[in-house]
Amino acid sequence: MSGAEAIIVLGVVSSVIAVVDGAKQVYDAAANAEGLPEVFREVAERLPIVRNILASAEKHISDGDIDENSCKAMKPVIERCGKRAENLDKLFRKVIPPGDASRPERYLKAVRTLGKGGKVETLMMGMLEDTQLLASDYGLQAFTKDQIEQNAKALKEVSDIKMSVPDSEFYDSTTTTNILGDVHGTQNMNNVEGNQYLATGSAKQYNATTMSFGKDN
Repeated sequence: MSGAEAIIVLGVVSSVIAVVDGAKQVYDAAANAEGLPEVFREVAERLPIVRNILASAEKHISDGDIDENSCKAMKPVIERCGKRAENLDKLFRKVIPPGDASRPERYLKAVRTLGKGGKVETLMMGMLEDTQLLASDYGLQAFTKDQIEQNAKALKEVSDIKMSVPDSEFYDSTTTTNILGDVHGTQNMNNVEGNQYLATGSAKQYNATTMSFGKDN
C-alpha cells in the first residue's frame, strides 16, 4: 500500500508522462517537417527515453518499492522535469502545426518568451538530467542497465546539438535603468543612436553631448 507522499508523487509523475506523450503526438501528427528546425526531430526522437524512465518510476512507486522519504526527495526533481516538459510541449504546439508565419519565425518568437533556458535542446537536456537523477538516486535500483545507458547516451547526444537560437537573440538593444527612484524621477538610458532622456515628471532634465562622471581625490 502506497503512503500519502507516494500517492502525491504518483499524481505528479502521471501528469508529466501525459505532457511528454502530448508533445510526441504533436510531432508525430505533423504531415510534413518542411521548414521545421532539425532540433525538433532530435528532441522528439528522445522523448520516449524520458517517458520510459518516468513510467518505470511510476511503477516502482505504485508497487511500494520506493519508501516515503525517497518519494518526498524525488518529488521536486519530477516537478522540475514536468515544468520543462510543459514548456517543450508549448513550443511544439506553437511551431510544428501549420501557421501563417514560417516555422523558424514562430520558434524564434516563442522561445524568446521563455529565455535562453527555453530552447528545445536545453529543455530536453534538462529533462534527461532529471531522469538520470531519478535512475541513479532515491532508491530506484530497479532500472535496467539498458535504460540507464540509453539516458546517458541521449544526454550526451543532446548536449552536442548545435545551438538552435544564438544567445544574442535574447539581448534587447536597449537597456532601461531606474537610478533616481520614484521620488526624484526615472532615468532612462539607451545604448543606441539617439537622444538621451535623463529624467521624467518633475525631475530636472539635463541634456549634454558629452558627460563625464568622476570621483574627487
